[in-house]
Amino acid sequence: MKSRTGPQLLVEILAALLLTTLVCGAFWMILSELDGAKSWPAIWSYRQPLLDGWVTSLQVSAGALAGSCVVAALLVAGQRSGLTVVQRFTRGFVELVRGMPLLSLVLIGFYVVLNNRYISDALNMMGLGGKVSAGILLLSVFTGAYLAEILRGGLESIPQAQIDSARAVGFDRRQVMKHVIFPQALRRVLPSLAGQFVSLVKDSSLLCVIGIEEFTYQAKTVYSATYLGVEAFLPLAVGYLLLTLPIAGFSHWLERRLKAETAG
Repeated sequence: MKSRTGPQLLVEILAALLLTTLVCGAFWMILSELDGAKSWPAIWSYRQPLLDGWVTSLQVSAGALAGSCVVAALLVAGQRSGLTVVQRFTRGFVELVRGMPLLSLVLIGFYVVLNNRYISDALNMMGLGGKVSAGILLLSVFTGAYLAEILRGGLESIPQAQIDSARAVGFDRRQVMKHVIFPQALRRVLPSLAGQFVSLVKDSSLLCVIGIEEFTYQAKTVYSATYLGVEAFLPLAVGYLLLTLPIAGFSHWLERRLKAETAG
């Protein structure tokens, strides 16, 4: 790490102070327009529904994050399969899902596909009935298609020469994937994966259209009851930041660690 000289350190301190002043000033201008004495007590009285909605969003996001990884792994395996029909099917499925808006996918998936008697009965038998489970499933499919393309691109970006060299020294297919392809591919696609996971958390807000009482649903309910738009949606913004910033922070930490391991 480079040592900073006195003038450089002074410039950085002044820049930090300037940016802090600008950010604080922007927040002050926004909040000064609100009548806190009247509006915030009204919002505070709805704290429990907002908290319940935030917890539901957390549960949906965590479930969909895990589910999307499973869906992506299956789709990547299908596209790398030796069977042409499997390759074409998974490729078509990925393009179909990626070509649809999430709102359309949620509405069609919930009211048409998952509402089918046989599919509904099967999900109930597995303990996956209900709107929340349906929302997690649909969000997993949507995000999994995007993750599959990111992972496929990362895996295919590894030069064939490295794979051939690894096989020449005696690595089998599993060892080549574990020690050569996957570590390099992960470093290349990690920022895109983190961005997709952050989008997943924010996309969970669209599940309110099928009646899941998540964070956005509760914020809209508070707005309808109080007619306090900014006050109702400011907690929404803060709540989603509490969900997305840890993902971004973990991604940056993992990226630095992988770079350090490579340099070492």
